[in-house]
Amino acid sequence: MISSRCSDKVSIKDKLRPMSELRKALKVELEKIKLGGKSVFEVWIHEDEDVLPGDQTSWDHCMSRARKADLMLVLYNGNAGWSGASSRIGDHVGICHAEFDEAFDRCPGKVRSVQLPAIKAKKDSPDDRFQKYFQKQGVFGAQATTGEEAIKGATKAAVAALLDLARAGGGGGSRGSYYAGEALTWTRMDYQQRRRVTTETVVEFLTQRAKSSTARLPANTVVYKLSGNDVAFVCDCIPAAMGTAAARELVGQPFLKDHQIATALPKKVVGPVHVIACQRGVSESQALKQLGFTDATVVSAPFGVYVADDVQKIQMVFVSNCRDETTTRHHVQRFLMWLDEQGEDRLLAERAASRRKIADLIAAEQNHSVTP
Repeated sequence: MISSRCSDKVSIKDKLRPMSELRKALKVELEKIKLGGKSVFEVWIHEDEDVLPGDQTSWDHCMSRARKADLMLVLYNGNAGWSGASSRIGDHVGICHAEFDEAFDRCPGKVRSVQLPAIKAKKDSPDDRFQKYFQKQGVFGAQATTGEEAIKGATKAAVAALLDLARAGGGGGSRGSYYAGEALTWTRMDYQQRRRVTTETVVEFLTQRAKSSTARLPANTVVYKLSGNDVAFVCDCIPAAMGTAAARELVGQPFLKDHQIATALPKKVVGPVHVIACQRGVSESQALKQLGFTDATVVSAPFGVYVADDVQKIQMVFVSNCRDETTTRHHVQRFLMWLDEQGEDRLLAERAASRRKIADLIAAEQNHSVTP
């Protein structure tokens, strides 16, 4: 798989041309390489696929390709890429960033790069985060300033990667990268530290995405507009595997305090909806166990598991595999994209509006019962 921007310009034959032309030329060069009369590489670039399966979005298709590719060649220029939804172009994890993260986490040994001059990035922008993340991973690659140099460097990198994987038997590099970089730093933390830094990452991402302020809101709460409604997302983290009781019990059943949260929210804000970042994976049965009963709507998706109770209007989003800042931001972003793509934002907002009414009634009843 070749991963890069398509529309950014690169010098080819002394003229600035779209990177898509470089990608097509590189595909041709790599597929010319033969061993025993047979082509060594089958190169995938998304320009070759005009029609996607009906059950996949373009983003999901690229993530699937990044996971399944034997080798990923990154034509890196520091541009994080498309955000995945034209209506949400603010703070995001770009598709180039996400493809690199998907492949590197699955098998760091299969990722190679050719590094073109990096674009200038604004501080704390998606491009800035991608550049810092890329540098942290220590992926070295050939330096290139023109398309011709990139093709030469990419061809050498692909052949070298093939030889490395052959020598390693293909298995040594497939253990994932959670033992290195920022993910290792987060792993070294104790539960409370990891819970704090993960929750802060989710809150920061949602706050920047919503372009809102958390001032005068309950702790770790963000007001996010969905389908014309201001929805309160309350964020937390399960800092280890869902099967670890000590980690799971730190969060417990947060919806039991919704009436207390509601009293601190502005009147027009609906919810709350609970966004729970999980360090490891999460299954439907584990999510339902956290809810406390099984008669509920459960959706397993690329971001994790979404649970909604249509009687009490409780809603919880379990965001899986939040191992470092990038994976956390990416998977929360996938949740927001799923809401938008499937029209689920309207249903979530409707449930949240009902949940606010229920929480207000419980709060009022409690206040009435303790009045002398």
